[in-house]
Amino acid sequence: MMAIGLVACSAAGAEPAAPSPPAAPPPADPLPAAHPADWRPLPAIARELGRAAAADGVTVDLTDAWGEPARGCYGVWLALHGGTAAAPALADQVLASLRSLPGAATPRELIVDNVVAPSAAAGVLAFGFTRAPYRGRVRAQLGSGRIAAVACFGNQREPARCDVDCAAVLGGPAGPAGAEGAMR
Repeated sequence: MMAIGLVACSAAGAEPAAPSPPAAPPPADPLPAAHPADWRPLPAIARELGRAAAADGVTVDLTDAWGEPARGCYGVWLALHGGTAAAPALADQVLASLRSLPGAATPRELIVDNVVAPSAAAGVLAFGFTRAPYRGRVRAQLGSGRIAAVACFGNQREPARCDVDCAAVLGGPAGPAGAEGAMR
């Protein structure tokens, strides 16, 4: 999901060509629907996210993207379903998909850390990631073939501010004391 968000962000130029009406609200419980008040909708990123998530047997229920490109802070929301896999199998699939990203052996290598995977039929997968120039975190509710996820990430422009913004988006404390780690 996060990889899809980074691909979408790159493909969409990390900024829409022109403002448009807000997209559908992000997935609800347990993922927060809020984004920082000064973020704006990024419909080009949301469209690319939907295109990147499309696959045989998968229905994309929702894509959304918001951010503050001047600060280099972004959030993407994705909800999809297909099949009946339980949370541990879905977590394995998500993490395996990250290892198979194109260019993994290049300087833009993807590093995944602080993984917390679910062990029950439904649960939360959380992890941090780095793929230069972005660092961020993902939180996804998994189960019964469904994924509702949010990824929040930022680049080197204002990492401390993005930490604070992403903590609000992901619903946890900012900084190293946070359960999911800081973006810096």
